Amino acid sequence: MGAGIAAVVPIILGPPRSGWVRNVDADDFAPDFFECYDVSKDGRVYTIKHEILLNNYKSFLTEFYDLIGEERNISEISQVDSYGKFGEAFDRDARNASVPFIDCTGFSMLGGNCKEYWMFYSGSYKAFLEEYSTLTHFERILANTMKNPLASAIKFGIYG
Repeated sequence: MGAGIAAVVPIILGPPRSGWVRNVDADDFAPDFFECYDVSKDGRVYTIKHEILLNNYKSFLTEFYDLIGEERNISEISQVDSYGKFGEAFDRDARNASVPFIDCTGFSMLGGNCKEYWMFYSGSYKAFLEEYSTLTHFERILANTMKNPLASAIKFGIYG
């Protein structure tokens, strides 16, 4: 098994992992991305606004899967009213790693380090990527195409 392209909504996003330190760069994200996040006092950690996530995740899934032409039974997914229940509903182990789920390992993206994320799409495991800018273009297309507020919070990257 190799690595594949996946799409997530970052739940907790910090600065990129590297030998040099820089803040998250807005140019690496779709327009209005940061409107979906609260920022830490030091300006380096972004956390999804729970009300945006909780009020929109089901309709987001419906719109996204309709857009890509993939049939999914969204009615099986619970509607929850707290972030704790969201975490339980999308626990990776409880869902047997069936997308969508929450995870905190193995996702590489442009612009930051996802410390925790909600994966809603997992593509081919035969993906090879030379530049992340192509995935940023996909993020911007979806943000401009979809009506759901969570569309601005999408990040594509490599999983696995």
